[in-house]
Amino acid sequence: MRVISVPSFGSPDVLRIEERPVPELSPSEVLVEVKAAGINLMDSYMRRGVMKGLELPARLGADGAGVVTAIGTDATAKIGDRVAWQYVMGSYADMVAVPHERLVPIPDNVTFETAAGGLMQGLTAQHLSHDAVPVPSGAVALVHSAASGVGRMLTQLITARGARVIATVSRAHKARSAAEAGAWKVLVRDETEDLGAAIRELTDGGGVDFAFDGTGKSLFDVSISSLRFRGVFVHYGRAGGAIPPLDLWVQPDGVRLVHVRGDAPHESTDQWRQRASQVMQWISDGTLDVLIDRTYPLEDAAQAHRDLESQETVGKLLLIP
Repeated sequence: MRVISVPSFGSPDVLRIEERPVPELSPSEVLVEVKAAGINLMDSYMRRGVMKGLELPARLGADGAGVVTAIGTDATAKIGDRVAWQYVMGSYADMVAVPHERLVPIPDNVTFETAAGGLMQGLTAQHLSHDAVPVPSGAVALVHSAASGVGRMLTQLITARGARVIATVSRAHKARSAAEAGAWKVLVRDETEDLGAAIRELTDGGGVDFAFDGTGKSLFDVSISSLRFRGVFVHYGRAGGAIPPLDLWVQPDGVRLVHVRGDAPHESTDQWRQRASQVMQWISDGTLDVLIDRTYPLEDAAQAHRDLESQETVGKLLLIP
């Protein structure tokens, strides 16, 4: 079978397509024929060596969707099941061995591409807006990078809870996607001289109740300056760099700072399955609209990474083996 390998850290050019044996299953694993594999920023971090502890040669890909073709002796899935998964390394491949407890069934009316494009980011958005920092009806939330995978999902789920979203996007061509996701107002960062002032103006000077920021360093000051008294800054990523050490004494009075891991590392397998099933139901019933920007054959993984890092894409990118 074919896999995408990382023999050395570096640019997208280091990615290689190789032939490997089909995985041997442990009792609790199932073998899945991959129909679509998600491409995520974390994949580019791993490729560049930003994430510690990765041993070379490495295999990329953490989420996807496909069909069960073989079953370990203790696994509960059935051959032919349509399934999706999250955090199973090596998903850039024709086949992948997946622990059966990390599988979620795909509803009949959801395609493999939509399942692979929506599960991982949908789980992150659900955890952020429903569990870690529940957003109440009537609130105003700032969502940065609202045309990205997580940002677009966050915008939809926050809006569905009866709150309003002020969205920011990096380029003008992304504004429509954020608006279609339900954003109340959309600000294009490249076209806004003072982003913090523009956000405060939209709230009549009062500030937002929540600021969801997956960019880190690049927009931290904007997020903090946009919050009202008792507003909550939710830090869940660092696509724009790590936030430097803070002097809490100089932060605005009453502002709360919350760091949230999007992968919810504290939860049990049963809790994960329950949330994953909820996300799949939201995709099935239209609560979550999954936007697939581009798809690529497996051998074009390097180009997919280049496009991802260009910041020109909107929504999710997929590899189709």
